[in-house]
Amino acid sequence: MDTARFFEGVPALFPGDPQDTDPLDSYWDVVKKDVSGYTSSNELAVLNHAAQLMPESEAYLEVGTFKGRSLCGAVRDAADKKFYAMENFMEFGMAGQEARTELMRNLGVYGADSDVELLEGDCFKLMVQPGAIDRPVGVYFYDGEHTLLSHYLALAVVEPLLADEALVLVDDATWPVVQRAHRLFMKRHPGWTIEATWDAREADDPRWANGLHALVFRRTKPSRLSRSDESLRRYQTTVQDRVNAVAWKAADAMPGVVKAGAKVLLSRSRAIGSGDR
Repeated sequence: MDTARFFEGVPALFPGDPQDTDPLDSYWDVVKKDVSGYTSSNELAVLNHAAQLMPESEAYLEVGTFKGRSLCGAVRDAADKKFYAMENFMEFGMAGQEARTELMRNLGVYGADSDVELLEGDCFKLMVQPGAIDRPVGVYFYDGEHTLLSHYLALAVVEPLLADEALVLVDDATWPVVQRAHRLFMKRHPGWTIEATWDAREADDPRWANGLHALVFRRTKPSRLSRSDESLRRYQTTVQDRVNAVAWKAADAMPGVVKAGAKVLLSRSRAIGSGDR
């Protein structure tokens, strides 16, 4: 993936500074209105720009597809590209089969000619399965679970799958928990840089939602998951997954109580403008 070309082209998507203006193409507002989700029009424009520039020999990988808004934006006019989407259909009170049906309906409308493969399950299990992705990943968009460990693993586990030069776009990146995870990861892993930050000025900012950061990976040596990172991955996919499953079941049974508790627990790690970054 020619990441320099990507960054050079972003300003042309907007009439002014991308931080302060809406995309020139109103198509992204149509997608946002029609498809349930949290991705902003600005983010849709950027994701599609990345997909357009990705070589056919590389793949676009998205984690956390929900009902497909971001993916519906990415696949526009990209019938010659390969897209992978990973989703476990657990969060947001999703009712598994119903959410999957809506996702496929949305892709049928906005990506009927696109080559999209849905991989269902835990992304940290799927990404280490041999042959799950059939080519190097040139563009990676992470919008999965938002904890310190999951954001750290979002980079660690995908690195062996990435092309020698790859663009990594991370959603909700204005949240302090995401930025802490990136700092911890980059201290231990060479070849990674944060090249652009489109930050939210407030929670659920109309232009950039909760922030989008663009990272670049350039391979300096063969990539493999270290022993310590593999131990973290195993913890995430065993102990933490069980905790998450219980939490989401409780959320379905007692949505008000769980939502109030989560708001207290996550208030600082997700507080935009808290300064804890």
